[in-house]
Amino acid sequence: MNFKNKFDRAVVDDAIEKGIQYLLSVRVNGRWRGFSTLAGESDIWVTGFVLAQIQHLCKQADDIKQSQNFLLTSVHSSGGWSYSNLVPPDADSTAYCLMALKTCTGFTGLALQKAKRFLWSHFTDKGVSTYKTDSGIREFISAPNNQAIAGWTSTHPDVSIAAVLADLQHEKAAEIINWLIELQTKEGFINSYWWRGSLYTTTLLLRTLSMYQQHLPQERATMITGALVREQLAHGGFSLAASTTGDPFTTALALESFTHLLYLGYGGQRTNCGNALLLLQQENGSWAGDFILRIPAPDTMDLNTVASWNNADGGGNSFIEDKEGLFATAMSCHALHCWRQSQTQNNLPAKWTEFPFIKS
Repeated sequence: MNFKNKFDRAVVDDAIEKGIQYLLSVRVNGRWRGFSTLAGESDIWVTGFVLAQIQHLCKQADDIKQSQNFLLTSVHSSGGWSYSNLVPPDADSTAYCLMALKTCTGFTGLALQKAKRFLWSHFTDKGVSTYKTDSGIREFISAPNNQAIAGWTSTHPDVSIAAVLADLQHEKAAEIINWLIELQTKEGFINSYWWRGSLYTTTLLLRTLSMYQQHLPQERATMITGALVREQLAHGGFSLAASTTGDPFTTALALESFTHLLYLGYGGQRTNCGNALLLLQQENGSWAGDFILRIPAPDTMDLNTVASWNNADGGGNSFIEDKEGLFATAMSCHALHCWRQSQTQNNLPAKWTEFPFIKS
């Protein structure tokens, strides 16, 4: 397939539709399952995540409603959601389930407010933690004390930006965004806790600012585009870690980032990235998953202290595989949609206001 370094609307439309149909084909009773860990597979968090990416793209309203109904029946008495019904509720699962239910007419009023209260009860030290010390996670994993779960109950950049996306008007949103901007490394990206690579939190921050119709300060945005150009592979895609092979999930994140930064130029790099993502799509409509998720040991606060990661059992300090490519496919569909939209926006972000970043 030769795209001749251009955007082809028909090809992109077809790829998104095939991706959506693949995702619908692997659902069971309205839910998606993935990421096998010591706690088993996730269905609640995975369903929330996938639905949050594709609900605005899926034409099958009944399928969306079925998955949303599954989430409505999976909420805990606290108002939050969890990795699965066996695990205590957490902020990240709750954030994605809230996003997934934004179009659900049956989720309003007291239930919505209770879920938001649960989510923001995890705010601490400029951001949002995945778990609280009294969440039940210590008992669930048989940790001896709270220090043994200090990593999982600390503030996480990736969970924090997901919380903002779930509740854009919350009073803590600007504070979290300021904190995340300050976390930007000299390489240009913002690191995550639960995700490999540096693009996940970075992309979600850019997505959030776009929803506010704001953009990063010029210097900060230029640092990201510089890093994207520097890390882009010769064929246009992006790799996971030190690999030289394009990874769909990482390439999708890069493509979305490029679209949010289109006012800075780099049209050729953006087009090459989009076409690389199209070429990574498989015959069945999916994009292949890789070991994109990581599970630090519960007491790990500084990931630089982890001597090695393993893929053996899904326990502490493990990389976890997106086996059926659920996250890769959902994120690829969303990124291609962002690329599709960027072709008709006429560099609209250039007219947006700059986020009022305040250095602490």
